[in-house]
Amino acid sequence: MSRAPEIAFACPRCGRETVAGLDGSGRCPSCGAETALELPASVREDRVLERCPACASKQLYVQRDFNQKAGIAIVAVGAVLAPFTPYYSSLIAAALVDTALYAVLPEITVCYRCHAHFRGFARNPRHAAFDLHIAEQYDVKTPPQA
Repeated sequence: MSRAPEIAFACPRCGRETVAGLDGSGRCPSCGAETALELPASVREDRVLERCPACASKQLYVQRDFNQKAGIAIVAVGAVLAPFTPYYSSLIAAALVDTALYAVLPEITVCYRCHAHFRGFARNPRHAAFDLHIAEQYDVKTPPQA
């Protein structure tokens, strides 16, 4: 069973996360602002993204739909327990849990520019895994003006 398409992006009014469906409309849970994203008919039919409907960027990547903080917590617990277990079995257990989660969790598409998340969409073969070089192009901070 495939998941209903969902777009999580920053509310244009308050900056908090808001969600829109395949029709592009939603309401911010924080400020109540109505949001509207323009999704081409091809995206609504095929569920394949060419560009981000929140910021129009073509720079998108795919990753597993897993909370990164939870992943770090799994590794941290394994590392903390390692000295107290024979042959570092807690690290092996943490690695097995991580591998199992990677195998079963679905992929999502993420925008490099605005960090919008797209769940329930088909994978576009032009979108690869996260690339630090591309991400750094969007994270460049401009120096303050004097």
